Amino acid sequence: MKEKDLEHLRLMLDFAKRVERRILGISIDEFLKNEDLQDMTLYAIGQVGENASAISDITKDKHPEVFWGAVVGIRNRVFHSYGAVDMSIVYEAAADHMPVLVKQITNIINAITKNKLDSI
Repeated sequence: MKEKDLEHLRLMLDFAKRVERRILGISIDEFLKNEDLQDMTLYAIGQVGENASAISDITKDKHPEVFWGAVVGIRNRVFHSYGAVDMSIVYEAAADHMPVLVKQITNIINAITKNKLDSI
């Protein structure tokens, strides 16, 4: 694992939790009517993907349970689609996939932190 991986994982977790908190209890109809929530969600999902793209291949290979390509892929769609983002797909990513990603990244961080403590 590269030294910066833990930092990027923590940033991924922070932004994924932001999405998870803000989307909790929000229907797709409410989401589609709220441009501020859409903007925040797009930005946070983009940041999750941006940090995922900086994770080393070593760490990604050790944790295939995370769909790294999809996480980075949605970031690319968000940041490079120039207004052609399908907000229903963004909602699905936020509502259905962020809670799973939060658990996965939390588990990875806990494992890394435990391994560092065990080596002291």
